[in-house]
Formats: sequence, C-alpha cells, structure tokens
Amino acid sequence: MAFAFLKRAVFTAKLKRVNRHYKTDPVVGERASIPRNGKPPVEVIFYYPEVREHMPVFVQIHGGAWVGMDAVDDDRYCARLAKELGAFVVNVNYKRLYEQSFPYPQEEIADTVRWLRANASQLGIDPNQIVLSGGSAGGHITAGASILLAQQGIPIAGQLMEVPFLDFTGSIKIDFPEGDNLYKLMFEVCPPKVPIDSEVLSPAAKASEETLRKVAPAVIIVCGRDPLHPQGEYYAERLRKHGKLVDLKMYQDGYHGFGTDNAAEKPAQDKLREDCFWYKVGMARKLYDMGENENGKA
Repeated sequence: MAFAFLKRAVFTAKLKRVNRHYKTDPVVGERASIPRNGKPPVEVIFYYPEVREHMPVFVQIHGGAWVGMDAVDDDRYCARLAKELGAFVVNVNYKRLYEQSFPYPQEEIADTVRWLRANASQLGIDPNQIVLSGGSAGGHITAGASILLAQQGIPIAGQLMEVPFLDFTGSIKIDFPEGDNLYKLMFEVCPPKVPIDSEVLSPAAKASEETLRKVAPAVIIVCGRDPLHPQGEYYAERLRKHGKLVDLKMYQDGYHGFGTDNAAEKPAQDKLREDCFWYKVGMARKLYDMGENENGKA
C-alpha cells in the first residue's frame, strides 16, 4: 500500500511539472471557468469568430495520452478554427488522470455541453449546433462524453474523432505491443472509477446497440501509419450499421497525431495536416446542418 502511494506521488509530481504551463503561458483566446454544481469548475479557453450571433460551437478536447499536454497546446489551432469555421470554440483543459481518473474528464465535457445549452442566449450560440472533437486521448474522451450525453438525453450535433483510442479491453487488436504495460501502469496509479469494459471507457468494443442508436452522428479520422487505426475503423463500422457514421476518413500516409501536432520532424505531414484541417471544417459544417435539421431552430 505504501509503495503504491509513493509510486502515485512520484508519477503525479513528474506530470505536474511537465504540465504546469497551462496557467502561465500566453494564449490567443480568453481564459474562463465553467461552473458545475457541487464540483470544481471546468477550465476552458474561449475563441470567438468575427460574427458573434447565432454561433455554432466547436468543443476541442486535447490529446496527450490522458496525462500530458493541456489546452494551450491547441491554442493557435482553436483560434484558426474559430476564424475559418465561424464558430465559438471552447478549448477544454480537462483534468488529467493523475488529477481525476475516468470517467471524470468525460463528465467534465458533458457538464460543459449542459452549461453551453443552458446559457445559449447569453453566449449568442445555437444550442443545436454543438460539435465535440478531439484527437487520440481527446478522441477517446469525445466518444465517451458523447455516450454520456446520449444516455442522459442531451442532444449534440455531432462528434468528430481524430486518430482516437477507443478500447481498453484489448479485443480490437492494434500494433502497439507496449500498450498493455502503459495502461497497466496508468491504471495502477490512476485507477478508474468504472470498469475498463464500460461503454464510456471502451466505446468501440462495448457500446451497446441501444446506445449506438442514440449517440450523435460521428466523423472518424484514421491514419495508415497509426497503430490505433483498427479501433477507429471498428467503431466506424458499428456506427455505420446504426446510421450514425457520417464519414470515415483514412490518411494512408499519416502518422498518429499529425492533425494538430507541430510535427516539424515530419515535414511531409504538413500537406496532410492542412488537408485534414479543411476536412474537419467541412465535416463540422455538415454536422451543424444535421443538428439544425434534426432539432430545429433554438
């Protein structure tokens, strides 16, 4: 017991040093906190388009293996999204696992959506045009939060997942042999509060048929050089069977995380990254249109 406590303390201290820049780094957007009943607020950064009326909403959920990175790493990306998409972008600095384990970050996103919908008039947003989006760990949280919202009967226009991790059970084989050790260590020091085979933690493998009928329309981006692509493709097929897949996009020569990462060591990815940005803009617009048609004007 004492050894486990010490291991967790060392792990947490190390990651806190790595991620301490969130509160001090300058940002293009506007820092804010979203209140929650009986819980700490959700830290976010807001970005506004030129026209601030009846804005669609893009909720960005950063990657980083659930323990690394934070919202400031997506700062310039979110500012560009707000400008080009004409959307109110909410860049969420969710709690990493060493701060609060699963399903806490998924619950933060669900609570953020509830707050956005409740304050739509004051914010100048369209509550029928909220899209959740994230890559890698952010894609995993996007999928889980979308499931929570579907279970709670709270509609969103869609979910856009880029190179997502979607299964902790190991039933969907991926070319990531060191993954088991990584997850074992992670859950040893940050034990989840729900089983790893829950719908929220392993949506690709464990989402029920009933949940898939309720969940928001989805766009999934995968890369041929990413060991996680079988999970994205598997989930896409399950969603397709229930009429919930809008598109599955394969970048055959793409690497994991190429869409938002500053991958200067892989300059050949720059063209793919730019293509992916405009693809996401186009797909977000399609999801917004679907949300309006499905739920009607606010």
